[in-house]
Amino acid sequence: MDKRRFLRIPISLEAVYIFDEKDRTGKIKDISYGGVFIETEDAPPLGEIVPLVLTIEGVSPAIKIFLKGRVVRRVPGKGFALKFVEISPESLNHLKNLLYFNSPCPEEIEKELREFLGEAYPLAQILKELNITCLKETLMDYILERAFLYSPEEPFTLASGEKSPYYLDCRKITLYSPSFSLIGELFWEEMRFLNIQGVMGMSIGADPIVAAILAKAAEEGVELEGLLVRKEPKKYGTRRLIEGNVVPGQRIVVVEDVVTTGGSVLKAVKAAEEAGLKIAKVIALVDREAGGKENIESQGYNFFAFFTLSEIIEAFEKRGKKQ
Repeated sequence: MDKRRFLRIPISLEAVYIFDEKDRTGKIKDISYGGVFIETEDAPPLGEIVPLVLTIEGVSPAIKIFLKGRVVRRVPGKGFALKFVEISPESLNHLKNLLYFNSPCPEEIEKELREFLGEAYPLAQILKELNITCLKETLMDYILERAFLYSPEEPFTLASGEKSPYYLDCRKITLYSPSFSLIGELFWEEMRFLNIQGVMGMSIGADPIVAAILAKAAEEGVELEGLLVRKEPKKYGTRRLIEGNVVPGQRIVVVEDVVTTGGSVLKAVKAAEEAGLKIAKVIALVDREAGGKENIESQGYNFFAFFTLSEIIEAFEKRGKKQ
């Protein structure tokens, strides 16, 4: 799992943080878009959201950067680590300049800014949530009309071997032009700030999703590699397991249409790791809530699904009552 996402910049700054309605001070030795480690003997508890003020001396007046961070690590007697979760527009510009002009690799800082905006800039977060909500509402109609099947008398056999009265034939929406476009936009909205170089999926279920994401990224002028994992390596030619331009060190998102137990996703993940790729996130269209989420997360991967099976069933039942 790709855990160190942001470049740390060595710099000495005074930090003032608020805990228990009191101003407290500490020092930081380095900073990144991801957060800071504050040296202090007085650390807030894990999970606490802490307002933070960083002061940049040497200019008149001194520049102050206002942020909020979540406590993600504590070292007794030494300090605590904050993951930035919110920043004001004015402070965003100051933080960007601080990192850019002190970094040994300014180009990398420029790339990281996009990801930071998605995590800690309130306006970007609000717009993302609104767009995803609207896209989901529209896509739900296509799911119910084309992909969702209900047969309690003759249950379906799932890929896992289990029986279920509910079945999702998602290729009826991933391979249909109106919903294909919506799916690409939905996935891209979730991953646009992740600072990735590629998107990967297990053939053949994820193939159209990968293509839809590439199309949406291209509309915004973003270069993105598409990677497809075969069920088994080719028996001729390159004998590849992964199709596409694989470059070790690439940061990617793994996508899937429906996750049941997570077996297909974990197979794709294993192939990615063996190829030297870094996995930023695993994103599925639907989580059947059959253990897949837990299996994927237990391996240390960040998992997200736009829909759950229970959510789709609820929408199906509501539609039936209205009719």
